[in-house]
Amino acid sequence: MKPILIAILFIVTVSGSMRGQLDRTVRPEPGPTPPLTLPEIQRSSLDNGLAIMLVEHHELPVVEVSMVIMSGSAHDPPGMAGLADLTTSMMDEGTGKRDALQIADDLEFLGASVSVSSGLDASTASLVTLKEHLGPAMEIYADVLLDPSFPETEWERVRKSHLTSLLQQKDRPGTVAGKVFNLITFGPEHPYGRPSDGTEESVESITIADMRRFYSEHFRPNNATVIVVGDVTMPEVREVLETYFRGWKAGSRIETRTPAPAPVASTRIYLIDKPEAAQSEIRIGHVGVNRGTADYFALTVMNTILGGQFSSRINMNLRETKGYTYGARTGFSMRKEAGPFTASAAVKSAVTDSSVIEFMSELNRMINEDVTEDELQFAKNSLIRREPRNFETPGQIAGQLESLVLYGLPDDYFATYVQNFQKVSIADVRRVAERYLHPAEMNIVIVGDVAEVRDGLGSLGYGDVVMLDADGNRTN
Repeated sequence: MKPILIAILFIVTVSGSMRGQLDRTVRPEPGPTPPLTLPEIQRSSLDNGLAIMLVEHHELPVVEVSMVIMSGSAHDPPGMAGLADLTTSMMDEGTGKRDALQIADDLEFLGASVSVSSGLDASTASLVTLKEHLGPAMEIYADVLLDPSFPETEWERVRKSHLTSLLQQKDRPGTVAGKVFNLITFGPEHPYGRPSDGTEESVESITIADMRRFYSEHFRPNNATVIVVGDVTMPEVREVLETYFRGWKAGSRIETRTPAPAPVASTRIYLIDKPEAAQSEIRIGHVGVNRGTADYFALTVMNTILGGQFSSRINMNLRETKGYTYGARTGFSMRKEAGPFTASAAVKSAVTDSSVIEFMSELNRMINEDVTEDELQFAKNSLIRREPRNFETPGQIAGQLESLVLYGLPDDYFATYVQNFQKVSIADVRRVAERYLHPAEMNIVIVGDVAEVRDGLGSLGYGDVVMLDADGNRTN
């Protein structure tokens, strides 16, 4: 018999024997929880107030830099929604000594990348470079951050592109539902109620002078923390930052007052017409909590069971049992100030009212009944075992450190992460559900075909359906 045939027969025999030893009707038990090895955080600062955080990561000759500016779209002045977003979009469009093409060419030559963006509570400027090019890459990075020119020629292009994007968003039911939900939930005067990318009217009114003013008021070293992760040491980091950022002048920090969110007297349904839509986009919720809440871990476990993972109660109900949707979910968007709690799904138009009933049923069940021990342990294990993968790369580590900066969390926060989840009990889940979920005081925003869904929604007992346009203006 040829050797190759003998080898094949041996493999088949062994494989058949191994299959005979496995009971494939029994789900394998999960392995042990992987260890979470946390990096040491080193801190320093420059004389101008720029805070420095460093995590050494020597596996690859790469350095990731993230500058967190503690001002974002929540700091947009009244009537200028989108100002922070546009300001950061323009910062890499030209500086005092480089135009946009020169910036791109210089970065490409080094194999580096720079990006600047804004979020609700902060703006972020990122640099990724090889260790050997840290000096020249940092020079370009500092040029973009410290000397943006906001060129008129580039502004016209950026503004037109931004306005086109805003118009396109009105054809996306999910985007419309999210924006109108925020507007109804927080009100037009609250920074979380305004669209972070602005409106057509606000973008049309914003000028280069407005962007320069926003930049000069908020982009200050004493309003910033630079996070460095990679193949560097603190002396190396301090040297390169001193070289390019010591001339950055400190200034007065701009404090903003956040008004109270719009009150919700009772659950109401708000409907935006999308004629002949095959699906309805549903958003249900109210104001939640801020990221600094002491109930963060219990709330995260509770939400994971309710609608925060594929096997959650709401997804199993609406997707697996009812077949109404491809996916339904819930979440607390925790920010510096209290963000929204939202339950959401895109459902078949014919079952829009039935979907609302199931959402509300699951919300009430979470409040009125204890979760099971199996649900609790599955949720906690899911949260704990996924965390190590958030610390694998320099970019992931920098992202985790950004949350420490933005929300004022202690440096040992992640060191106690596992223990804090493990301590959550069934009683804790019930307690936070009762405290933070209020089904009788929720906004229900739906984008769908009015002709098909309005009558069914009107019969649910939440009063008259309020008709809105895509900008959230009442039409009835």
